Amino acid sequence: MKTFLKVIATILGVIILVAGGYFAYLMIAFHRIGDAAIEVSDGTAASAETGKEYSIVSYNIGFGAYESDYGFFMDGGKESWAWSKERLDANLKKISSLLKEQNADLYIIQEVDFDSTRSYHFDEREYLKTDITGKDYTFAQNYDSPFLFYPIFQPHGSSRSGLLTFSSFDVKSAERIA
Repeated sequence: MKTFLKVIATILGVIILVAGGYFAYLMIAFHRIGDAAIEVSDGTAASAETGKEYSIVSYNIGFGAYESDYGFFMDGGKESWAWSKERLDANLKKISSLLKEQNADLYIIQEVDFDSTRSYHFDEREYLKTDITGKDYTFAQNYDSPFLFYPIFQPHGSSRSGLLTFSSFDVKSAERIA
């Protein structure tokens, strides 16, 4: 009986040690992204004029994964990644096409991933910047998550994401405020 209790105690000790180590990793790796000057591209944008109407598009692209039947695990679904690299690429093409169809003066695009497990470490910023041309752009990172080991069978992994803004106007400066 003593041997059995020692085995159980050892197993519980290992579980507590692993869980404690993971918790320590999360606490050490976690950091708030503070205020920062944002680099501004020098596109071919013009100056904005007063007394003129302009159009704005705000679009949360859901890291390029969301389709009509996609269910993200944090919203009660089962998925934690884009279904495949191919579908991610097809979704980004559709997103880019939709944005260009809008012919807006200003685009504010949320949940644009780079180096994230959930989007196969694909740099969505570069994809969109290459496809949407003739505008100034900025990128402000707002999310930097350490590796999340949940869900168990396809862990969400690490995520780095932010806001990509395209402007038909000359952008002189940009700043991220925490």
